[in-house]
Amino acid sequence: MTASVSPLPVVSAARPPLHRTLGVLAMIGSPMMLVQYVSWRIAGSAAPSPESLIAQAEFLLYIWGFAAAAIGLRLLRVTGTGRGAATITAIQAVGLFLASCQPLLDLTVGRARGGAFYMATDIAWPASHVFMLVVGIAALRAGVWRGWRRWTPLACGLAFPLMAAGAGIFGREAMGAVFGPATALSFGALGLALATAPARDRAR
Repeated sequence: MTASVSPLPVVSAARPPLHRTLGVLAMIGSPMMLVQYVSWRIAGSAAPSPESLIAQAEFLLYIWGFAAAAIGLRLLRVTGTGRGAATITAIQAVGLFLASCQPLLDLTVGRARGGAFYMATDIAWPASHVFMLVVGIAALRAGVWRGWRRWTPLACGLAFPLMAAGAGIFGREAMGAVFGPATALSFGALGLALATAPARDRAR
């Protein structure tokens, strides 16, 4: 007589919600502008040029982290559920796509031969930052997030105006000194907000 042995149940590890993974990606990308600025300050004339592969890779990581945060906000419907919120996401998607094309153009055809499309990519990355003010206001109005989380999209939108103000007061050398820390803190906080947000934090 042989005893039958039932197979052991297969236990699969639960995957974290996608918005949390996107939040982690946003946190990884958030300090890239600060890393770039600090490396230039330390290395001086020996630092990689803004058109170098290292500098462009840092910028791409930053933009991709920015995009991850934008997708996470949409997944949780942090800016709302209506047509206006969808339009906000569409504008962000176009802007971030164009911004991500700039490093590729810099490494291939260059600024001089990029033409009108290059100009569009060059405008897209600052415009995408300023547009975060719209995203932040929409998030506050939607009221999906409470507490400190609700302020993080707006904080991201303030990074570029703060940089412009710093440059106006202290000169162009202050741009990196303001923009690097401002984006590292604000996008890092937004990434943390996404990475720790419960799945129920979603507009109905």
